Amino acid sequence: MINKYDFTLSDPDTFKVFSAKDLIFLYWICPQVDKHLKLFNHYNELVFTLTGKKTMHHNGKAYPVTDDTSLFIKKTAYTTEKHEMVGWETLAFFFQDAFLRQVYNEYRQYLPLKNLPLPPKEMFIPIKVNETMKAFCYSIVPYFKQKVPPSESLLELKFKEIIFVILSEPENAGLLSFVNSIVDQQKTPIWEVMEANYMFNLTIDEYARIAGRSTASFKREFNEHYGTSPGKWLTNRRLERTKLLLETSKKTIGEIIYDTGFENISHFSRIFKENYGLSPLQYRQNNPVVSMAQ
Repeated sequence: MINKYDFTLSDPDTFKVFSAKDLIFLYWICPQVDKHLKLFNHYNELVFTLTGKKTMHHNGKAYPVTDDTSLFIKKTAYTTEKHEMVGWETLAFFFQDAFLRQVYNEYRQYLPLKNLPLPPKEMFIPIKVNETMKAFCYSIVPYFKQKVPPSESLLELKFKEIIFVILSEPENAGLLSFVNSIVDQQKTPIWEVMEANYMFNLTIDEYARIAGRSTASFKREFNEHYGTSPGKWLTNRRLERTKLLLETSKKTIGEIIYDTGFENISHFSRIFKENYGLSPLQYRQNNPVVSMAQ
């Protein structure tokens, strides 16, 4: 799969990038050609749409973004959907959890921390865009058109400003609750990474990168938590999901394979039959709930 952070840094002609330490400001007009594209990012991502439209998909949910709307995307994999005849001009900000904790602790006394909701479990958190945030985003665009880039110290201040503006907006209490929940958390739990991303065909190295660990540490902690290897767990978890989708959805078998991280149809059919005694097609034909729905 494509790592969005690495990919944007590798193509400066398409993606206009400013960096301050490991913080990234990014401006681009999306070059996506295929209708659907699978990506992953080992950084948190804040996306603000200047013009156009794009829809993000994760775990069966769609998250459309249009003019002057924004999303906070946790470190995760996801699918982007390109809309015909509609481009997508956007600003994006990439940062790690440590930066969120830094801003939170620095400005804690000014944040609306009373009566916060439970932290959202979803990997995508819609952001309420107020006039201050909108003005901030449009004020950033001219920096990408000047010859001399802004200093790293200015960029870091700008990063802090946008995060503070968002967290200060009462309607963004969900994101504030999420940040509050990770203040004392130095690493994302292994199980959170796996449950959010098992349906994507990532390598073990890529899962480890999202989790912020070396591959060796990831495998060791994975085995301590699950008592098995990542490969075996992923196969079983994906089979459970395909079985559920065969029972409850009208998606084609090809679509189900695409949505659950299996890349090879013959391999999928073989292991499905080994586990459930029927081919995927036979299983669906013998399922009364799906038969009635159709």
